[in-house]
Amino acid sequence: MMRILLSSIGRRGYLVKYFKDAIGDAGEVWGADGSPYAPAFQYCDHVMLLPRVGQAGYADKLLALCRKNKIDMVVPLIDPELEVLAAHHDEFRSNGVMAVVSSARTIENAFDKYQTYLHAKKAGIEVPETVTTIEEALKLIASGKLSWPVMVKPRKGSASMYVYNCRNEDELQLAFRNCPGPMIQQFVPGEEFGYDIFCDGDFKPVSVFCKRKLAMRAGETDKAVSVNDKKLLDLGVKIAQAFPMFGPADVDVKIGNNGPALLEINPRFGGGYPCSHLCGADFPAKLVAICKGQKLIPNIGDYPAGVYMFKQDEIISPTAEELKGIIGE
Repeated sequence: MMRILLSSIGRRGYLVKYFKDAIGDAGEVWGADGSPYAPAFQYCDHVMLLPRVGQAGYADKLLALCRKNKIDMVVPLIDPELEVLAAHHDEFRSNGVMAVVSSARTIENAFDKYQTYLHAKKAGIEVPETVTTIEEALKLIASGKLSWPVMVKPRKGSASMYVYNCRNEDELQLAFRNCPGPMIQQFVPGEEFGYDIFCDGDFKPVSVFCKRKLAMRAGETDKAVSVNDKKLLDLGVKIAQAFPMFGPADVDVKIGNNGPALLEINPRFGGGYPCSHLCGADFPAKLVAICKGQKLIPNIGDYPAGVYMFKQDEIISPTAEELKGIIGE
């Protein structure tokens, strides 16, 4: 029996369902979170509580729980976990646990958006002009290489927090002071697109799905429609080759005056993944196949355009007894 653990599971009940569909009666889907009130717990076969990511001993606690419960695969779902699991990848592997995480180098290049800019530019991928100081930004604006408006955002941010659109120097100065670990990036007008990319154990891209974002909520894709455009798909493959990854990745681009420009990379399941799943992506089934030692056949671009995804809230009402079983009181 295969046991799959989704960590920092939070509100991602749909992912539990996808993994259950992938594994069927041949396994169990476990959930882990720092809060006993994680809504997605209600869909899991078993649950476990963990310290908050970043607390001392998080990786050791997670590994101990995996060993105790004979977990075969751990799928991290939030950015801070990626750095932790990448640093302990070999320990999980030596204990028979497949941690679905890319290399520490790739995680750093993706999590630090300035590093993303530098690495993409070196690989010949179009990226918005980006600097790390106000002085550099003003100098480039004066020379015409950068123009208002510009974006101020954290180099290591998530969920679109502390992101500011600045139209002049006064706004830039204020935003830069209020943003933790800031960088300054050229604002790119135009439509935003998102990729769901899957790479196998040899870091080769197996699947590339693309969607046009119709609406965002709390930094996450809330409504989207699939698109199947060869130029966009070719760019997705190029990004995957420049940033060697394992498993699912969420990538954002905007189509500006110079064509598609890379904004950021998240080497994990993204909030817009359900759109690609509805198109037949089935990344959970691909992970199950890899865990079983099976080879994957690339299917890049093999999906329909015009598939819409709209999210909505769901009300869950666990009983006091069910919560007591999770909390342990």
